[in-house]
Amino acid sequence: MWKFIFQVIPVAAWVVAFIVVVRPLALSRRGTFAASALFAAALGKFAFFATVGGDAFTPNLPAVVIWCYGWIYAAAILLIAAAFPFDVLCYLLGFAKIRVPVRITRGVFAAFAVLAAALSAWGIYEGVRTPDVNRIEIAYDDLPQSFDGYRIVHLSDLHCSTSARRPRFERIVERVNALDADLIAITGDFVDGLVCERIDDMQPLAHLRARDGVWGCVGNHERYWEWNAWNYALFGLNIWVLAEFRHYAKSVIKRGDDAIALGGLYDPAFFQFTGITPVARDAFREAPKGAFRILLYHRPHTKEICSEDADVKLQLSGHTHGGAMPGVKWLVARVNEGHVRGLYEFAKGRYLHVSPGTGQWAGFPLRLFNPTEITEITLRRKAAGGGGR
Repeated sequence: MWKFIFQVIPVAAWVVAFIVVVRPLALSRRGTFAASALFAAALGKFAFFATVGGDAFTPNLPAVVIWCYGWIYAAAILLIAAAFPFDVLCYLLGFAKIRVPVRITRGVFAAFAVLAAALSAWGIYEGVRTPDVNRIEIAYDDLPQSFDGYRIVHLSDLHCSTSARRPRFERIVERVNALDADLIAITGDFVDGLVCERIDDMQPLAHLRARDGVWGCVGNHERYWEWNAWNYALFGLNIWVLAEFRHYAKSVIKRGDDAIALGGLYDPAFFQFTGITPVARDAFREAPKGAFRILLYHRPHTKEICSEDADVKLQLSGHTHGGAMPGVKWLVARVNEGHVRGLYEFAKGRYLHVSPGTGQWAGFPLRLFNPTEITEITLRRKAAGGGGR
């Protein structure tokens, strides 16, 4: 379905481009044809990937080709978005008998094109560069004393693919290991590709180091790429994947008499057409009584999975890619309970952290005002009468 949608959207975008960009330029017949053809080529990214690269979303093409076509595609979209309100303004001025000269329109659109190309180039760079570290602290009244200062590195949406390969993962692992964390949590969407295609690129993850291990949960993209095979492959990379149907004694982390219980849920994509909704309580069926509960769940939904009822103190999620860019961010918030990026208190004394993503999906690598991130979360116990987060 999604592949069909992403093939239809460019056709609709081309029609809009012709109406709001090409026609107002009042070009000659040959110029109109050339401009229309340029937009068709720029917006034909997914068709090109499917035809030449074998897959619309994860083409078997060099990374630089994927980035460059992503840059051209995004620049065309941004140009259309900028031209649309200008056209509306010109239309409204027409009611006041004010006609905007064609030369002014051409000059404005030329400026829009330069700005769109620059923004797109910057957005692609933000999507593919090595993420910076963002440090946050969360203070709890009820955090066990032994875990005061406990540090979790949160990664999400790594999206290993032909556009994000081994060298990038080596840089991420080096940066994460330098943090010397107590625990590393990876909240889904590890990969876009089959095990035989991507396991070598993923190999650096085997070198991630944390005192209490590397833990993960399953994202929607794992559903699309033979999850059973990847489940074994991730175990071979020393990543323990938590899910409600599997329970490990290691998922309880102890410091003396104090304990943290880790839980994880499958992404709803695994239950498509079944009517089943994951429930947070199922992730802690074997958790010891009184343990501080941390849930790994790919989508940043807390109400839907009843996180508060399950006594979840901290939920780690991803999926949103931080909204990708302004405008899109609003839409992403609408379908994710208002959660897009960063820290949220979803109930009193209970927190959700939404990673904006440590990687970027090859299908749309643009990120504007929304960089990728490695998040270091430090848990603190509030002093008596102390403040919040």
